[in-house]
Amino acid sequence: MLVLIGLGLHSEEDITVKGLEEAMDCDMLFAEFYTSTMTGLDFEHLQELVEKEITVLERSGLEEKSKELLLLAKTKKVGLLVPGDPLISTTHIHLRIEAKQMGIETRVIHNASIHSAGPSISGLQNYKFGRSATVSIPQEGFAPETPYDVIKENRERGLHTLLFLDIKVEGDSRVQMTANEAMKTLLVMEEKRKEGVFVSDTLCVVLGNVGSDEVVMKSGTAGELAEMDFGPTPHSLIVPGELHFVEEDYLKEFGK
Repeated sequence: MLVLIGLGLHSEEDITVKGLEEAMDCDMLFAEFYTSTMTGLDFEHLQELVEKEITVLERSGLEEKSKELLLLAKTKKVGLLVPGDPLISTTHIHLRIEAKQMGIETRVIHNASIHSAGPSISGLQNYKFGRSATVSIPQEGFAPETPYDVIKENRERGLHTLLFLDIKVEGDSRVQMTANEAMKTLLVMEEKRKEGVFVSDTLCVVLGNVGSDEVVMKSGTAGELAEMDFGPTPHSLIVPGELHFVEEDYLKEFGK
């Protein structure tokens, strides 16, 4: 059996009771942390909680060695601990599909993710969010404008846009885009496209360290926020569409 267990947003203490029970019942435990960062994670304490050693997989370890992991799951109960909610990542979706095709039983233990907690903590109404997108770290010859297009489409319909910020992993180094870099990247796209989709006066909401006791939420114009310090990553960015008066009141009270 393969059990995909969500760890939540911030620390090992975010694991659910059900997730903890499943992890303790597994014969072998693996974990990956490349799809997201848990800034409050104490890995040693996590191992103490589940009462067994956890093998940490790099991206290549899961994507290239999935067959080995699944062969183990044919005869043992194997758990994979992942940040957030397990099936938000397409990597884990592919893994579950492979397991099904190999006749391996799977189980999913859900938890909070930025997909749910981001809109929630922002005070913006969940049903008014449109399609989300990722702002990529610009590289030579690679600067996708998908987030610009998504913001445009959503705003035409009065909808909010939740933007995820890129993570670049090279060997042992890990670089996460900040909200400041994301807004500046979008402003560069605006300079190129000149469609008035994301300008310095565009209202934005920046989220940082969601799930912790030190969560950061700031609302303001892109020009203002791009120069502010939001603390350590991970950050997320929301570009609101049309605001209900309750949403306006919430941002006024909690986003300043």
